[in-house]
Amino acid sequence: MWIVGSSFLPLGNVLSPSLPKTAPTGLVLLLSVLFANGILAATMYLPSLPAMGRDFAVPADTLPLTLTVYFATFAAGQLVYGPLSDRYGRRPLLLGGLVVMVLGSAACALAGSLTALLWARAIQGLGAASAMAVGRAIVNDAYDRQKAARATATISASLALAPIIAPLLGGLIEQYLGWRWNFWISGGITAAVLLILMRRLPETHRPSGDAGPLLRGIARAYGFLLTSRAFLTFGLLNLAIFAGLHGFNAGAPAVLIDTFGLSPVLFGILAALGAAGFFIGALLSSWLVGRLGMTRLIDAGVVCMLAGAAGLALWVELLEPSVSAIIGARLLWAIGMGLALPNTVVAAVGVNPATLGAGAALSGFLQTVGGGFGSAANSLFPAGDPLSLGLAFGGTAVFGGLVWLLNRGAAARVTNEKG
Repeated sequence: MWIVGSSFLPLGNVLSPSLPKTAPTGLVLLLSVLFANGILAATMYLPSLPAMGRDFAVPADTLPLTLTVYFATFAAGQLVYGPLSDRYGRRPLLLGGLVVMVLGSAACALAGSLTALLWARAIQGLGAASAMAVGRAIVNDAYDRQKAARATATISASLALAPIIAPLLGGLIEQYLGWRWNFWISGGITAAVLLILMRRLPETHRPSGDAGPLLRGIARAYGFLLTSRAFLTFGLLNLAIFAGLHGFNAGAPAVLIDTFGLSPVLFGILAALGAAGFFIGALLSSWLVGRLGMTRLIDAGVVCMLAGAAGLALWVELLEPSVSAIIGARLLWAIGMGLALPNTVVAAVGVNPATLGAGAALSGFLQTVGGGFGSAANSLFPAGDPLSLGLAFGGTAVFGGLVWLLNRGAAARVTNEKG
């Protein structure tokens, strides 16, 4: 796989460089809360779907649309926020997006019909996109490359806790407060961080006053990234990682619950080991990036993901499939994700320092697309078949491994490492 394009192409005076790299106190903590809150907002209410169906008098199978519209505007919104933050600065785009998320969360809590809830979820997802796209650009503004990788690893480690907390918190909220409080709480967290950022977050990027026509500038930024071999290397590797993550999450319940007979509770406990593996990998990445460098950590992550995902397919084909083999393979893969992802994200965002916002946006968009591909891929295989799960899971790792192997040299030049 030979991805064409140079690793860096200055955009003239379309945008000026970022301000000197200075991070406000508590930036990593605030961004960790924002990123985790985006996951909580997306999924915390899922234990309440039956109650919501009763309140709205709609069939239960229509409620997952509330998740679909959230992710649709979350993905599309990143493509808008990122380049606009390059043009107008990070602060107004981030704060404005958080205001939109607060309003969307309140609208969700007050919705009187499924139609109203769907519109409100679209607004909420659009607002949440600002944290992902602009927040990643701010990290690259505020830190040099290795410190940005360390900060991203810390943020990623906190993200690993959100999928564990979300169903537990959502279940407690449904039992004691009712489903609408899921959205009040998510909106309240967003509002609290928004107020803190309004007081403490300086502008981290000074845009040029001579940016030219808006649409032409956005098209130019994305055009550069989509023809950059280095960006596509990191972006497609991120896509493969999220395809594997969401593909496994979509296919594993039928295998472990229906085929192997695990209870939903035990399945949930074992699934949490994946988040634990990611947490471990991300912490190791934060600790080791200064010693080993980003390229070698991506190497290690790709090897672990290949060993876990492709190894699962081989194990199921050659040996007896078992719960321990599936969970062990997923744990090893998740550690590899934790090692690689913080570094691939920072590298993708920072391919061109003049377009950090666009890089963050397109990288996040590719991750979302990868998640959709991974989930959809399971429909091509028989549900509940361990070999099908292994093949779908392993295919994502092989694709990501090939992308990295064939383009590692160009990628290493972006990270300024010999590898």
